[in-house]
Amino acid sequence: MKGNEKTKRNSLLGSNDNKKSIRSSSPTTKSGFNAANSVSATTNRAIENIALKGRALAEMFKINHESKAHGTLDDDDVDASEFEDDDVHVVKKIRRRRPKDTPFSQQRIPAFNAIWTPNIVSCLYIFFTFWFILFGGVLLTISRKVDEVIIYYEQCSTEAPTNSYGDIPNDYYSLYFYNNQSFNVTPQWKYIAPTDSDVVAGNGTEVGNCSIKFSIPYDMPHPVYINYLVENFYPNHRRYALSFSEDQLQGLNTTYDYVKTSHTINCKALPGTDEGKQYYPCGLIANAMFNDTFPMELSKTNDDFSNLEDESSGLDAYELTNKGISWSTDKKRYKKTQLNPDDIVPPPNWVNQYPDGYNETNLPDVSEWEEFQNWMRNPAFSKFSKLIRRNANNVDLSSGVYSINIGLNWPVTMYDGKKALYITHGSSIGGRNNFLGTVYTIVGLICFALALIVTVMRLFYGRRLGDTSLLSWKREELAKQQQEATMSRGDRPQHYLDL
Repeated sequence: MKGNEKTKRNSLLGSNDNKKSIRSSSPTTKSGFNAANSVSATTNRAIENIALKGRALAEMFKINHESKAHGTLDDDDVDASEFEDDDVHVVKKIRRRRPKDTPFSQQRIPAFNAIWTPNIVSCLYIFFTFWFILFGGVLLTISRKVDEVIIYYEQCSTEAPTNSYGDIPNDYYSLYFYNNQSFNVTPQWKYIAPTDSDVVAGNGTEVGNCSIKFSIPYDMPHPVYINYLVENFYPNHRRYALSFSEDQLQGLNTTYDYVKTSHTINCKALPGTDEGKQYYPCGLIANAMFNDTFPMELSKTNDDFSNLEDESSGLDAYELTNKGISWSTDKKRYKKTQLNPDDIVPPPNWVNQYPDGYNETNLPDVSEWEEFQNWMRNPAFSKFSKLIRRNANNVDLSSGVYSINIGLNWPVTMYDGKKALYITHGSSIGGRNNFLGTVYTIVGLICFALALIVTVMRLFYGRRLGDTSLLSWKREELAKQQQEATMSRGDRPQHYLDL
């Protein structure tokens, strides 16, 4: 039955095709017909063709319906391609790859191509010399006007006296005052041992206080910055520099597994305890935070150094603050944590600061802790300074003798490091550093030397440049022109005279 149905459908289609071929083979016009009969015949044939296709399509749908009812329909039996109109053609739009006709796309933008003659090169070198030396001189002048006091105190617990103040060795301090560069009053120090028996030095940590006295010969302009200076500490190690949790710092509710296994930057080296509690803040950077304590004032004393030039008068303390010491961008990075104090513990090196762990009252708020924000900004070099205090009021640091007690908590002797008290008032280009000004000046001198070399080479060893008359074909044309000019004046060459 299936074969009969398929044969019947093919016969219908075949008869339709045969009729179409017969009609297409017959001429559409004959010599005896006029134009009206030709149009009418063409229209009738088109209508008849559409009617035949409609009947064939209806017959096919009937056969397919009967086959489907008997379950004898195959996928090959359904083919509607026979009923498609052969006269329909899809016109594809040709995509042009030609660029736009603009000066930029067609490379017609006006350009200047300089010809680097020796004179132009010398002038450029002189121009660079002027500006580099000018900038270098300005930077050196500003840097030289910055006053600073640097006192290294890492050996205070072992070398400083305990009963009275003693002079600090010359290798442990550096004083520079622009308006009194000959001033060199030796600072003094004293080690104060801890009195609390519960405070012990574990894991190489330090204990006690180091009291330092120093003198200021004249009023130091504000703002006055109190920094700690660290040397021989390498924070740019990759394992150290990437050991923190950005989500923790932004106050998100993190977990132990997340801070340990998060992508790229994580606290894998120091995530938390074996019980599954995460350190807050986690990572090596936070654990190594500089935790020597600094007071909120510089105490002015009436003690007299033996060689003090300007004796102090008055005992008013210079007030300090720990607000406004971090960058303004840090306010957006650090947020108060959402973690429960029972689920987090302090880092191992913070045990002296939080001996009983965290609770609702002592949980640190990193959004307000600017000393922590400064420490988390990782430096690039092994010698760096961080701001920890600044002047609380807009007043100058008056001349006199000052003392400061620094709590010793951050060890450096185990890796031959150094730490120092660094006091300065800064400038528009930062602290006292002659490096940038020196580099600008050296580059300016190099440009001047190059300009001098080019000028000397041009004067004594130069040659004519850019003279087109020296080209071979130009010289031939010039000789020919000279010969024609000679002949036009009536002068004949020698070979004409010989004739």
